[in-house]
Order: sequence, then structure tokens, then C-alpha cells
Amino acid sequence: MPFAKRALVGGVSLALTLAGAGCRRPPPKKDKPLPQAPPSASAETLSAPSAEPDEEEAPAGSAASAGSAAPAGSGALAGAGGGNTKKRKPRTGARFLIDGPEQPIAIGGAATVYSKGVIWRLSGNAAQVSLFGPDGPAPGPSEPERARKWPRGRVAVAEDASGVMHTYWVEGSGLVRSALDAAGKLGAPEVVANDAVPGTSPSALRTGGRDAVAYLAAPNARNGERHGRLWVEGGGILELSPEGSGATSISLVSVGEGQVVAMWLDARSAMTPVHARRFEIREKTTALAADDVVFVGGPPEGYPELVGARAGNSAAGLLPLATDKGFALHDILVDWNGKAKIKTLDYPNGMDTAPVAAAPACGETIVVYARPEAKEPGSPQVLEIATLGGSGAIEAQEVAAYPGQVLELHAAAADANTIWVVYTAGTKSFAMRLGCGAKAVAPATPKGK
Repeated sequence: MPFAKRALVGGVSLALTLAGAGCRRPPPKKDKPLPQAPPSASAETLSAPSAEPDEEEAPAGSAASAGSAAPAGSGALAGAGGGNTKKRKPRTGARFLIDGPEQPIAIGGAATVYSKGVIWRLSGNAAQVSLFGPDGPAPGPSEPERARKWPRGRVAVAEDASGVMHTYWVEGSGLVRSALDAAGKLGAPEVVANDAVPGTSPSALRTGGRDAVAYLAAPNARNGERHGRLWVEGGGILELSPEGSGATSISLVSVGEGQVVAMWLDARSAMTPVHARRFEIREKTTALAADDVVFVGGPPEGYPELVGARAGNSAAGLLPLATDKGFALHDILVDWNGKAKIKTLDYPNGMDTAPVAAAPACGETIVVYARPEAKEPGSPQVLEIATLGGSGAIEAQEVAAYPGQVLELHAAAADANTIWVVYTAGTKSFAMRLGCGAKAVAPATPKGK
């Protein structure tokens, strides 16, 4: 069904569990182990910037090699519990245009949006791809079992303008990589690391012609806590977390060609520190800067997740967290020199699960997040759009949807003028397209013209 077009004035996902919280179900053991990962690598020190950067078997037909989904049965989707949306009349002078949400596109969550479509994590070592079409993404998985339970760990996608794409997810203790083609077909899986924490979500990007993937590693002799590690294509595995420090949520942000900021959360019962570490992927090595603690918050409420996004030439770590006065979305802005600025956007009330997603489009960074509609306990949630200002300020623009309660949320840019948002409300997943309205970016002029 075509999306209903609306216009708005102005302008991912359950969080990883804290260490020992045990709210995720580990994926089932496999009959056949995948090939083991290569040993760890060494790195040189990045002392100064080289440049200012500009559980069951998968459903039939849904194996890791499956392509875009066949249309799901509307009866199965309609029968599952979910959220609702309120229709609103188009507004004039729109800054952002929104199509949808209308009908649910899948049952269950654990969805990752990328430039060509949506990837759904399935039970077992499998995923399903729904490619974008003129009326939105193809329907995703609709098995009734997903209304009761779906995998929490999401797929990460590393892609660049050349069209090279790879997926990464955690299966058991393996960090699994597969090629992804333009038709949504996944290649044969291979394990690139074998010490990942089961049920967690990696973060991946492609820069300088190579993939970089940050993931949460299990405790070992060097570090007695789950901690952050980095796998670089052709460069092996590097340590991100300093010895003795942990990690509960991790994200990579590209801030220039070959230049990346890794940010991770180390949520503890008494405080919530955020670490940042810059690294540069060079021709034959990866140069790592020292670890910086860029923010220390109070005790976490629920299971916070850190979401990274590029904001100009800086990395923005978006973190919903309790404050002395209530609850707020924090923007922890870290530049290539390691300097940090903190800005906040207050919520009406706190949330145990406070999903947030961000993506670049329309010449700026767009943030989508769930928040309580009002300060009263039990208030329904709204999905709101905001932008990140040059100073790091989170500038709320407009409410985009009234979903009830959001459990999963992810967003990515399809092009310079379009962002796709997929969220799960109740047990149903919905898709929403954000356009630029009056702030559309002109297409790039082809070379040689």
C-alpha cells in the first residue's frame, strides 16, 4: 500500500544489556562451527591528527543467503499486537516531509536500515533483506513466533559510495561477516572474530577502502569485563578498551576519509562513563590515539545505549540518561582533536528503554527518538524529529508519529535527501520516510561534465 504523504514543520532498538544483567537470550549453538578468526594484530600510536578531517532455525526461505523478502501475509501482520499512528493534515512551509507510517511491514524488530533497504536479524545464523521500492521497503518476516520473541542483536552494515557492502552480526561468540550485493543477496558467512559477547550488536563502517567493525568482546585474561575491540579488514583485531575498563554499548563514526571516532558506554550501577578513541586507517596499519573519558553520567536508568552519528567534522554520541533534574537525551560531541562538548534535550519523564537513531541528510544530522508524550507516569510515547546544531545542541523540530511504545528504532540515509526510519511498536514494525522539503540538497555534478 502506498505511503500516505504528510509534511511537518521543522526538522535505534533495545539497548545492549549491562554486564551481568542477562536480559538477552543467547543465540542457539550451531551444529557446525564456522571457521575460526585470525589472531589479534598490533597497531601504531596516533599521536596527533595527520589532517583535519573534512534461537531456533530460521524460517524457510530466510537463510543468510536469502535476498529481499517475498510479500508477507497481511493477515499475520494484522493479527499481531502493535502501535498506532495518528493521521494529520499536511502543513505548509514544511522543512521535512514524511511518508508513512501506514501498515506494518513486519512482525518483531532487530532491524537495521541501510542505503538499499532493511535487514532483519532472524533466529539462528541468518538474516533477511527487504529492499526499498517506490512504496517503501518490501515486507519483512511475519512468522507469528516473532510476536513472542525476536533476536535482540542487530546486523551492522559497512558500505561506501563504490557499492561495496558487507554485513556483520554476532552469532554465538562469533563476529560473522557476509558480502551483500545490490539485489539484497547475502554471501556465505565467515567468522572474523571469535570472542564476541552473544546477543550483542556490532558497529561497522567502510572508509579508505576497508571495513572497520567495533564489537563487545567477552572477558579474558587481560580484561576481566566485557570490553570493546576493533576488527579492521586486512589489519586484524585491536584493543579499544583500556585494561580494566568495560563496555556495554559501542559505536563507530567516520569523521573523514580513513578517520574514525570509536565511542562506547561503560554503564555501571553507580555511574555511566563514555569513552572515545580516535583511529586512522592507513595503507598498511591502523593508528590509534589514546583513550579519552569524555563524559561521566550518573547511575543508568534501565539499559541505555549509545548511538553514534557524524555532526560536521565531529562525532556525536547520543545517550538517553537520567540527570539530576530528570531525564534527557545527551549529545556528546567529540572532534578530531579529542575535545568534547555536552548538550542535552530534556524529556518529560524517564524511560527504561529510550530508543534513538540518527543519520545525515538534507545537509545536516537528523535525529529521531522516542520520548514520553507527557510527564505523567505511563504516558504514551511519541517519535520526534530533531537536528544537531553546530554547537552540538539538539534542536527539536516536530513529532512524527504516535506509536504507543517503541522497542526498536533504526535509521539510515538512502541518499542526500532521504532518510528511512524503521521502528517496532508493540510487536509490529513500521517504516517511515523523511524527505528534506525546502532544504533539499542539489545532486552532485558528475565528474567530467
